[in-house]
Amino acid sequence: MPATDSIPPPQAADAPWRYFDLAKARVQIHEPPAPGEVYLWLVPTEFRFASASNIGNWLSAAERRRAKLHPNSALGRRFSVARATLRLVLSYMLGCAPQDVTMDDEPDERIVVAHAPGERAVHVDVAYSGVWIVIAVASAKIGLGLTVETAGAHDAAARQAVRDEAAHIGRTRAECGGAREDAPAPDWHSLTLPMPGGICGVLVMDAPVARVQAFGWERPVEAEGSATAS
Repeated sequence: MPATDSIPPPQAADAPWRYFDLAKARVQIHEPPAPGEVYLWLVPTEFRFASASNIGNWLSAAERRRAKLHPNSALGRRFSVARATLRLVLSYMLGCAPQDVTMDDEPDERIVVAHAPGERAVHVDVAYSGVWIVIAVASAKIGLGLTVETAGAHDAAARQAVRDEAAHIGRTRAECGGAREDAPAPDWHSLTLPMPGGICGVLVMDAPVARVQAFGWERPVEAEGSATAS
């Protein structure tokens, strides 16, 4: 890999975040993300809106079969919840039922949304760490990287190395599928995600991050006084 590929993308330190409860997606999202806008969800495996009934009704036959045949039942359940939640939130943007959202699976667990009306593209990625599911939706190419800090990695250099690894994973996922030979080189940007526990999360996008709509994240204490979301 060329040396330039190891350089982390510039970080969007000043992108404003708006925080919402998971249940607020239905009333807050009515269309695909605007340019520079990112929608993020932090979802526990036991997300109550992804009930057994919803999973059975919303998932495609191939998705249900994939979950059922997974050698680890807990990971199969996590996949089902992630895919059902993704279908739910995309249905708000696309104006259709969750089961009618058309998605294609590509290598490395990449997902392509084929059901996108109008000219605004919809790019998605889903990543997992333990009981947590992270879903990202944007109008630009995106990739999620999640890593776990090793025990004792408390100094700044070790934390930066973990973040760089997560950023590299995110960029690799964002680059999946390639680009036309005559296309300009992507201008990658990264966004560090405030993950729970010892998880390090980075989103990489081929456009500057202008605004974040975050569902399921705990609002930081410093944002309490100036929060624009209820």
